[in-house]
Amino acid sequence: MGEILYHYTSLEVLKKILDFEKIRFTKMNSLNDRTEYEYGIKLLKDKITEFENNNKINNRFDSELLDKFSFLDELYSLSFTESGDKLSFWNSYYVDKMTPICIGFDSDKVFISDFIINRCIYDDPYPSMSKERYIWFKNIFDIKNILHISKNREYIQITFQTAHIKQKCFDIEKEWRAVSFGVKNSSLGTFNRGGKEVDYFDQPFNTESICEIIVGPSSQQDLNYQEVMSALSRKGLNKSVRKSTIPLVL
Repeated sequence: MGEILYHYTSLEVLKKILDFEKIRFTKMNSLNDRTEYEYGIKLLKDKITEFENNNKINNRFDSELLDKFSFLDELYSLSFTESGDKLSFWNSYYVDKMTPICIGFDSDKVFISDFIINRCIYDDPYPSMSKERYIWFKNIFDIKNILHISKNREYIQITFQTAHIKQKCFDIEKEWRAVSFGVKNSSLGTFNRGGKEVDYFDQPFNTESICEIIVGPSSQQDLNYQEVMSALSRKGLNKSVRKSTIPLVL
């Protein structure tokens, strides 16, 4: 069994997840704090500048190219946390206040292939820039190569790593992410979040990966619990379901 990871949501979304056996990825440029991804890019830019300063390089790399070719508008992500039944999450923007739900997944079984759920890295994971790496960056951003950068596998790998970097102040979230450029034949669409249109795709997943469902604190917790049990029964699923013991009415 892999790490047990939790996804906070609402009763309505849980029902859709169970009924359609799909889970939703959303565009990273619509994250509640879009500076998360920009922070990882800034760290790379700082390493490049540090190398140039230390080596007195005058013909400098145009680090703004990292912003232009960061793929922020193309990446989708799905978030999990190591923390199940935590007050900070029940009391956050992640959940519906009347029907809060937390789904626990076996991280090794969520997706059969193509998707990997990785732990987010808090603070700066990058070593000092080496001469070889600096030359590599300058080469792939050379005018004759830049049009092919989206096909450069090593650069794509850096892009995915950057998508898992967060500032140290967020480490209380203990977040994990699955990141994707989007998948052909997936259910693409948009929904409204706080007056903003958000792009998404719904990806099939393995319902056997669900380990437990926690019904969050609410004035209608007992009713929500019964709704969860009914939804599982309709799908013929036998899962552990428990009520949060946190004495909080959101």
